[in-house]
Amino acid sequence: MTATSEATVADGLGSALVSYPADIASSLADSTKKVHGKLMGNIEWYFEHWVDIYEEIKAENQDKLGSFSLADVMGALPNAKVASDIAGRVRLRVPLLKGQDALCAQCADMLGAVPGIDQVHVSPITGSVLAFYDTDEFSSLSDLLDSLRG
Repeated sequence: MTATSEATVADGLGSALVSYPADIASSLADSTKKVHGKLMGNIEWYFEHWVDIYEEIKAENQDKLGSFSLADVMGALPNAKVASDIAGRVRLRVPLLKGQDALCAQCADMLGAVPGIDQVHVSPITGSVLAFYDTDEFSSLSDLLDSLRG
């Protein structure tokens, strides 16, 4: 009788669950690698197609969004809906910014240049403006919004 090598499958604690002859274990490992590779390839393919579909929809909707200027956005900021207001931090909702990537970047640059505004994040996905401002410069949200009107 010849000795055959065995492979053991263990649980997370190190206890042996099942022992297989080495050739069967190797075959199982190879099969698992093939299935895993095929599955990952399919996931990647689906992801790439979803990205393509998203970009196509975005391009189609760009025409429907309308064309707004930075002046339109800056004019809308003082009257924007305040989503949250904590001293030194405000989030404003500006529907004009939704889907407007370039306009959001321009708005962030413009607001970032205002003295007393420390940091600005503008999201084209949500149409929100998050601004962190110096409370010594602007004692309240209304002071900040008044300065943006001027």
